[in-house]
Amino acid sequence: MKLTTRVFLIFSSGYFISYLARGINLPLAPLLSSELGLSPAQLGLLTSLYFFAFAACQLPLGILLDRFGPRRVLACLLLLAAAGAVVSANAHGFSALLAGRLLLGVGTSACLMAGLKAIVAWFPHDQLPLMNGAIYAIGGLGAVATGTPIAWALGITTWRVLFVVVAVLILMIVLALFTLVPEKDEQHPKSSLAAQLRDIDGIFRSAVFWRTAPLVMASQGVFLGVQGLWAGPYLRDVSRLSAAAAANIVALAGVAMVLGAVGSGWLARRLQQRGISLHTTAGAGMFLFMLAQLLIVLGAPLPDWLLWGLYGLLGTSGVLSYAALVREFPAHLAGRVSTGLTLALFAGAFVVQYGFGLLLNAWPHYTGSYAAAAHRISWAIALLVQLAAGAWYCRRLKKPAAGTSSAANAA
Repeated sequence: MKLTTRVFLIFSSGYFISYLARGINLPLAPLLSSELGLSPAQLGLLTSLYFFAFAACQLPLGILLDRFGPRRVLACLLLLAAAGAVVSANAHGFSALLAGRLLLGVGTSACLMAGLKAIVAWFPHDQLPLMNGAIYAIGGLGAVATGTPIAWALGITTWRVLFVVVAVLILMIVLALFTLVPEKDEQHPKSSLAAQLRDIDGIFRSAVFWRTAPLVMASQGVFLGVQGLWAGPYLRDVSRLSAAAAANIVALAGVAMVLGAVGSGWLARRLQQRGISLHTTAGAGMFLFMLAQLLIVLGAPLPDWLLWGLYGLLGTSGVLSYAALVREFPAHLAGRVSTGLTLALFAGAFVVQYGFGLLLNAWPHYTGSYAAAAHRISWAIALLVQLAAGAWYCRRLKKPAAGTSSAANAA
């Protein structure tokens, strides 16, 4: 096996386990609600805490990735994730579940960014859209696992055993990182912590960054937030599907996500060769994703598998923005640019998951069942936010003055 292939597979396995840990509460939600008596708001907070922890780690993570490299940073943080899975397996109350979820969020916070950083280091720049899409696709297999496979496993074992299995898988990835991935000697400028913080400040003052971040935050926040928790309840309460049928639709959406991630990377590369920018392709994909959501919310007379297949297929469009933004900044800032965008993305997912939970809790509800109107209103609000962010995304930027890079063009 080629070294680059091996490196890619190991780092993408980390993102797979991150996605599995992120979405595992979806099939477990009915069990946690009944066994531990969690309300919709508590369930939303528990699940969204992963995104909060993930987002909070992104800025220091960018500095660590650029300073120490993706291999060492990811391996060390995954040990925390393994501890979080063990804590979750032994939890007997809401507080212990929160602690385990927090550790899982912090521990897997580097999985995507370390993978993207490794791709920048090990692959040619013209392959970045394709490889970024590929790592996102493998993460999507983790989303597939949270559907029918986890539902099947719950028929023969308990949710506590599943968390132990997750811990074992994480430790196997740590071992592979230490034994099978060599250090990549990257010639990046050495700088002090103060200089690195100034670089972060420059990124967050960039008009290019802030033209892109709001739509990625809204679009990917909805995709991850709904897919990771509220898709199952929506299919049950609004579409009136059985638990088994809902699990199959969630798994199908995960498969569609895999195809969409790979396909969008392939398509973006081809369109670039025809002079169409990554920014344009990513934006078009996110607007089409809004259309797919609108069809679901309006109850379009189409099969559920088709509607949610489109949801999964188009939901990964925002990942193209990573490759587009990285190209606007110097190479040594790749980690901090990516983690800055991920901070926005996962902050959006936190707001969506917790916000949907609060809104569902505001309507009269029964154990394990929520009002259909609450589902639709929650999603309608999210669509309006995406539309406003989309209008901002489409605006033209002022051309920078002579001698000033577009990345430094202040907002």
